[in-house]
Amino acid sequence: MTPSPTDPRAPAEPGRELSGDFSAEDWARFLSGRLGRDVRVRYGRARRQVIVAFPGPACLRVRMNHAFGRAPQPVRVAVADWLREGRRDRQACRTLDAWIASILASLGPPRAPRAVLRGAHHDLGEIAAELLTLEFAALHPARRPRGLTWGRRGSQRPRRSLQLGSFDPETTFIRIHPVLDQPAVPRWFVRYVLFHELLHAELNQPCEAGRRAQHHGQEFRRREEAYGDTARALEWQARHLPALLRSARTGRPIPVSTPRRPGRILQRLLFE
Repeated sequence: MTPSPTDPRAPAEPGRELSGDFSAEDWARFLSGRLGRDVRVRYGRARRQVIVAFPGPACLRVRMNHAFGRAPQPVRVAVADWLREGRRDRQACRTLDAWIASILASLGPPRAPRAVLRGAHHDLGEIAAELLTLEFAALHPARRPRGLTWGRRGSQRPRRSLQLGSFDPETTFIRIHPVLDQPAVPRWFVRYVLFHELLHAELNQPCEAGRRAQHHGQEFRRREEAYGDTARALEWQARHLPALLRSARTGRPIPVSTPRRPGRILQRLLFE
């Protein structure tokens, strides 16, 4: 039986390796054949995570940069081997790393997100202006982030962890998780999260070849410990993380607890 042109076992057509028309559907068929399971592929424009896998019970979902549409056959095989073995397949990792490094320049500059500062309950612009006036008054203008924004609720609901804020060293944009924009989350906690990300912006250093970036180095820890609300914020986060996770998963806000008035309780005890 002769394999069809879309069969992953089929030999490549002349010129197809450089044609750049290997679609997401082509990738899905190719990887499904190589891995022996259902694989679904979607193209995107991410530059930092050019390929990401999301294992699931029904299928393996893969999101990759659209540049993979022109990946040569050895890279396609390396992708399949990497999805199967992960970091254990060192040759596949080397092949992927080398090819990704070669295409990064062709991906163009990263796109900065649209800034959304005013949320339903907290105003990031107001909090940032306060921080830049007080805690970051000496921050050099070149170190200031290009902008900040509330993030968007993704289709993937978190299960065990939650990234409340992030600083992108490429776009120098700060994102704050939208789960914090609700009445049950105190303003001072949002301020702490924004302080944390502004500290990343100030201390951000370009990565050197062969060395990992230090995200929370000694100076970072020293500065964060000196911030007045760090201990209170970490304690609040530890206490409310399960509620934040549930809120991020369901989209329902955290109930606002109303403190009881001790005078009324005492009055009831005395007169009932």
